[in-house]
Amino acid sequence: MFKLYSVKFKQHEDAPVIKGHKVQEMILDEAKDFSSATAYRLQTAISHVSGIVESVYRINAANEAAAEFHETLSALNSDSVERKLKAERRFRAYVLEFDMFLDYWESYIAHHKCIDGTYDEKLVSDYKNLFKDLTHSAYDDHLEYQLMDMIRNQTAHVQSPVNRIHVGIDGNEIYSMRDILLSKCKSGENKKKILKAQPDEIALSPIVDVTRQCLEEIHAELIDFMLDDLAMTEFAVIKDFLDYILSKNLLFAPWILMDDATAIPNPYHISDMGAYMYVMERMEKKLSARHWGQAPGIKNKRILKSL
Repeated sequence: MFKLYSVKFKQHEDAPVIKGHKVQEMILDEAKDFSSATAYRLQTAISHVSGIVESVYRINAANEAAAEFHETLSALNSDSVERKLKAERRFRAYVLEFDMFLDYWESYIAHHKCIDGTYDEKLVSDYKNLFKDLTHSAYDDHLEYQLMDMIRNQTAHVQSPVNRIHVGIDGNEIYSMRDILLSKCKSGENKKKILKAQPDEIALSPIVDVTRQCLEEIHAELIDFMLDDLAMTEFAVIKDFLDYILSKNLLFAPWILMDDATAIPNPYHISDMGAYMYVMERMEKKLSARHWGQAPGIKNKRILKSL
């Protein structure tokens, strides 16, 4: 019989220390008003959607790198060489995360399986085409994406793309010199034409902002592709679970699903609430787009937006 438990941890003064941390007692509180039948359905739903949830966080590294770059750049208030080098390093870190985000999805898609674990060659082919269309559209529609494509090639060859950092009352900015980029550019003539059309100094902050937004949009579409019909059938039960924990004001508490009937319980840990909320939001939009009727919304949109 499947049951749902919220998890709390209690620390004892006399608890043993393992690897520098005191062992904590785990306390399970059964959600008695969450039926066993619903808990069983939830276990199936979580099993199916868990792979999607794992991919939700793939955008975080690029977002965090962009935020760290802006934070470091805006904090500059002097010509300190050390601080300027830190801002330069933060930009290179974003370029690396930009590159790794695209590399991750390209590799993931090549080995993608259906949500039930089966392999479908046509599905993988369609997924690859979607990735290609999304990245090509981002490139074609945004000059900043085109420039980032060239900058990351230069960075990959261990050549810093940062040539000047301005600190002033009119704001701080980090620049790449057009002619230096051109001298290092190993791309074809079409890309060189793009560079030649730029000013002498190319501001890099706008490139971070626009390309980060492009990655967000690419990410959302790639997640949406994973929401096949099987995932859609789990919409109602996961929505009920999220509404339940919101009603208990326990959104950020870890939860466990466990089959008490087995000799050795095999718990299903549910801790990535933010990712589940994001997946449900994408499911709602996809259901609406398919004209299946207006999908019921998750309660408390304010909490959803804060995740």
